[in-house]
Amino acid sequence: MGTTKIYPYSDQTLQLAQIAKAMGHPARITILKYLFENHQATNDTFRSITTLTKSTISKHIKELIHADLVYSDYREFEGNYYLKREASLLIEMLVQEIHQ
Repeated sequence: MGTTKIYPYSDQTLQLAQIAKAMGHPARITILKYLFENHQATNDTFRSITTLTKSTISKHIKELIHADLVYSDYREFEGNYYLKREASLLIEMLVQEIHQ
């Protein structure tokens, strides 16, 4: 896959693209929905609701953390996961930007 040219795009557009990428998988949508409803979860919780392996869940969580939607109380992508307060605002901004 080639590199993305980022220079003609605003920082906000690049951030929204990262959010869209992070939301571009059904497992990540499932994880986000769970966190919106329950506010916190563990890797094991995500394994039970998606039936994916621990390593696959970790990769999905890493993508959501990179998009600044989720955070963990541990450094190694283990432990408890939480939805960032601004996550719903960022997702709403994405929808608004596309809708314009």
